[in-house]
Amino acid sequence: MNTTPALAGPDRPAARPARAGRAGLAAKRAFDILGALAGLAVFGLPMLALAGCLRWQLGSPALFRQVRVTGPGRQAVVLKLRTLRAGTESCWVPSPAQSTRLGWLLRASHLDELPQLINVLRGELSLVGPRPERPYFAGRFTAEIPGYAGRTRMKAGLTGWAQVHGLNGDTSLAARAALDNDYIDNWSLRLDLLILARTAWLAATELASHLRSRTAPTRAVAPRAQLGFSPPIPGRGGQQ
Repeated sequence: MNTTPALAGPDRPAARPARAGRAGLAAKRAFDILGALAGLAVFGLPMLALAGCLRWQLGSPALFRQVRVTGPGRQAVVLKLRTLRAGTESCWVPSPAQSTRLGWLLRASHLDELPQLINVLRGELSLVGPRPERPYFAGRFTAEIPGYAGRTRMKAGLTGWAQVHGLNGDTSLAARAALDNDYIDNWSLRLDLLILARTAWLAATELASHLRSRTAPTRAVAPRAQLGFSPPIPGRGGQQ
């Protein structure tokens, strides 16, 4: 019988993942390597083309590097395609005016994060896991939000369970932490495959929608995210 442990908080150390033992983590790492190699083979040339366009539009190096918390006691320099104009990278939630249309399109569809496949190959990130956060904000949220520290029990990911339910940008951090902890406690390769499939679908549909609209893309907050609702993981009766 699987039970979800109490969420970690600022006064409670994060427990180890309930299901991802050594064998599971080894399988997850092998899956990450194969997935990252496949992703780089498919998206390598498009990334180079996009990098050239961004370099021309923004007048800055196309690859953006930022230190993020990527796991229990771990930090790494995470790679992204630069989508914001110089001097705006420190904003918590940037606006469309801080980028070119191409940059904002890539940001809204999360295609700017494709270079993180290199971080996955290096072992600094996983394909799926809680999204990495900047150290300053990670420390602040750990002190303020119950359960936030628990999400660092597993290596951070290129995409995650919270992200495929619209919890990114200016959305509930408590709901994100709850979903991230639920993912860790119920991890499986099947769940990783489901999240990757949903990520690909959401990116493709959002990109197509913005291209059709021919307007600066914006991301609406889903009603469930606004209410702090946590969707259940497949195979469970509901959120604990």
